[in-house]
Amino acid sequence: MKVRLINRGTKGELLLEGRLDAVTSQEVEKIFNDMAQRFDCVVLNMADLTYISSAGLRVIKLLHMKMRKKNGELLLINVNKMVMEVFEMTGFVGLLKIQ
Repeated sequence: MKVRLINRGTKGELLLEGRLDAVTSQEVEKIFNDMAQRFDCVVLNMADLTYISSAGLRVIKLLHMKMRKKNGELLLINVNKMVMEVFEMTGFVGLLKIQ
């Protein structure tokens, strides 16, 4: 999985590419933790995210909780159809801000 950061001042956008699964989630969790500390708003651009597993859902939920705790914002954008179906089946659509 590739993760690239675009720093937009108080907003950090992460471009996610590949698979967010059990193999990649530990490394991504470290990146998400850093993002939660550095930015008031974190944007996850999922245009090139091809797959998400329960481990991926877990790290996104943890990021959501950290951002909410500090009165920050987590925004998911460009979510493809397959990943959106996973969010719908797991109830994440009601939990996360998705555009």
